[in-house]
Amino acid sequence: MKKPESKKITNRVRDEKPRPSKQVTVLHVDDDLNDTTLLQVACAKADVGFDLQNIRDGAEVMDYLSGTGKYADRSQYQLPGLVLLDLKMPRATGLEILKWIRAHSMLKNLPVIVLSGSELQEDMNQAFEGGANSYLVKPPSFSSLVNMVKEIGAQLPGLPQVGVGGSCA
Repeated sequence: MKKPESKKITNRVRDEKPRPSKQVTVLHVDDDLNDTTLLQVACAKADVGFDLQNIRDGAEVMDYLSGTGKYADRSQYQLPGLVLLDLKMPRATGLEILKWIRAHSMLKNLPVIVLSGSELQEDMNQAFEGGANSYLVKPPSFSSLVNMVKEIGAQLPGLPQVGVGGSCA
């Protein structure tokens, strides 16, 4: 009898989660490899449509956003729809990167969320003065990080998109 087989297929289709129709490239800038790995796993668990690009060096992010050097291939390194930016990094700080982004006409409307371990009011004030759209303190637990990623993903359709996306990798 073929009837049970078609029922299994129907159940499988009904139970599948809808996938985002369009993925958003998210540029994560953080020199801490542990934070990067945690964010990658949190994105996968949150099931958000992020094509997560990770850069560990403050100066290198400028090459990525400019599409120069090893980042010249925009089919591989698409302009992001969002930047998640740490403050404390080598060569160029998050605040320097933020000011650089806001100084470039093509990038000035790019949404930037500062994602930092610092809870200092001075750091928050400087980030907002530099043009950050939001300031989030890195959560203390993995489940909180997953929830934060879900919240960011839920807000992305409402944020202005500069580029097009390409899965949490």
